[in-house]
Amino acid sequence: MKSIKTYDKEKLDLLRQSGKILANTLNLLESNINPGITTMELNNIAEKHIIEQGGIPSFKDYNGFPCAICTSINEESIHGMPRVDKVLKDGDIISVDVGVRYNGLCTDAARTFPVGKISDDAKKLIEITKQSFYQAINGLKALSKVGDIGERIEDFVKSNSNFSIIDNFFGHGVGYNVHEEPLIPNFRPDRKAKKILKDVIRIRLPLHSVIAIEPMINQGTKTVKTGSDKWTVVTADGKLAAHYENTLIILEDGVEIVTE
Repeated sequence: MKSIKTYDKEKLDLLRQSGKILANTLNLLESNINPGITTMELNNIAEKHIIEQGGIPSFKDYNGFPCAICTSINEESIHGMPRVDKVLKDGDIISVDVGVRYNGLCTDAARTFPVGKISDDAKKLIEITKQSFYQAINGLKALSKVGDIGERIEDFVKSNSNFSIIDNFFGHGVGYNVHEEPLIPNFRPDRKAKKILKDVIRIRLPLHSVIAIEPMINQGTKTVKTGSDKWTVVTADGKLAAHYENTLIILEDGVEIVTE
């Protein structure tokens, strides 16, 4: 297991500035998410705004990804690629994942937004996904175990819905790079997974480490597959998926969310 990075006051201040640019970008995107707009138009709005604020879209060209943001619609869980021919329709939901690099420091956050008037089932999925994040950070602080995060998410989701949690994608450390140690499971590992993740879930988060927690919740099965574009992850049963993520700093007595 690689060591987990920690950040001094100067670097934490840069992360906060990065997070502010990201939060403002999500707010701008939310105000533009309406029936008729394309996902590429949303991408261009985000990229222009990030650059105007002095940031760099950290997802663009990351491992070959060609766009500034990920736009995942309905049954698309994560990593959806913006396209000029992908038009939002009334009743859709869209998950938008954004990364910002500012003066060398990266932040990462995602939201699932309604498009026009959506179903009550879709509203519930979005809300459960969002609230599972806040359950995850309840009591989280320096020296908390990584495994506590996924346990809180799963306990909340299972006690409030029959939704499922994607278990082959994870939250992660973030800061100097888009993805850093440690992995952050969004679930309680079963016996088989626990053997693989046993060292991960025992990790205690150091003071002033920086992580991104990102529950990815499906309306139906937890099983997902990668689409023909080699990026977009979709639910195996075609049911809806939602995503909620923030970057946060681990403090002595709690956490600071820098992307709200």
